[in-house]
Amino acid sequence: MAQPVEIVAGDSLVRMVGRFDRSEAAGPRCTWSASAVAVTFTGGSLSVKFNDSGKNFWQIVVDGASAGVLELQAGEHVYPVASGLSPGPHTVELVKRTEFFGGVTQVQGFQLEAGAKLLPTPARPHRIEVIGDSISCGYGNEAPRKEEHFMPATENGWLAYGAVAARKVDADYVCIAWSGKKLWPNNSILDYYDRVLPDAAAAKWDFSAWTPDVVVINLGTNDFGGKGNPEEAGWVAAYVEFIKQIHARYPKAPVYCAVGTMMSDWPEDRKPRTTILGYLAKVVAQANAAGGPPVRLIDFGVQDAANGLGADWHPSVKTHALMGDQLAKTLKADLGW
Repeated sequence: MAQPVEIVAGDSLVRMVGRFDRSEAAGPRCTWSASAVAVTFTGGSLSVKFNDSGKNFWQIVVDGASAGVLELQAGEHVYPVASGLSPGPHTVELVKRTEFFGGVTQVQGFQLEAGAKLLPTPARPHRIEVIGDSISCGYGNEAPRKEEHFMPATENGWLAYGAVAARKVDADYVCIAWSGKKLWPNNSILDYYDRVLPDAAAAKWDFSAWTPDVVVINLGTNDFGGKGNPEEAGWVAAYVEFIKQIHARYPKAPVYCAVGTMMSDWPEDRKPRTTILGYLAKVVAQANAAGGPPVRLIDFGVQDAANGLGADWHPSVKTHALMGDQLAKTLKADLGW
């Protein structure tokens, strides 16, 4: 019986988008939401070898269409991801649906059927980076009701608004997001932004390795979601400084400061939504005054319960689709994509 064609994860034709730690010989490791691996090949089937903590879910995408979900088991396993494909080349993309809580997935290789060949997978023409919290991760977007709490099975980073928008504008997509994180003054995602893996402080990301064409920052829901609004001067200054750091790393990338969709003007005594919009107006003005690529506000509004609510009141898949459509239309209008 003919043996399958073994492809190592480090093969130059295996395409990875996101932050992957390549320090281990067994294969690249990733943790951030929406980390993606893509292969194009001839032949009718494909399997992948993952080594996982046992809590991650990956989306299977065959020739651009959803083709199921991999629920990974702890340890090293080979998972069939596509079979019975028609003759000719096919592209399979595997996208990490779950965030940091799911632990690390190591990509160890692929198996093609006997006689099949690996082909190049071209990069998409545009690049988007999103920095955020649970909303950007797709927390609970597949949960059927708001009363449910977090479960890895109902978090789908592939259907989060940033990923949706990226597909609409034909862009590669990187998401640096972590549920519960703030901008300032504590519990900040900024403290982890330069890491390859969130829980490995020593391994720093090489920002020259992947340069986005545009950056979207969607932070503030957790800053304004506690007992009080953050102090204005400090919060605005921290945001402006972060944009300065982004421009230093990505000198040509415009920045969008996003708000929505979980914040309203309740409680009425502090009106979180109105307040953050006021803060962000000052952030945008100060950042643009400092020069560099444009900084703009994008307001996703307040989610409509008629579109469903995900776990713990998070945006549903439908709300994410609406957000993604709005972001895509904005990028097309502003950047000519």
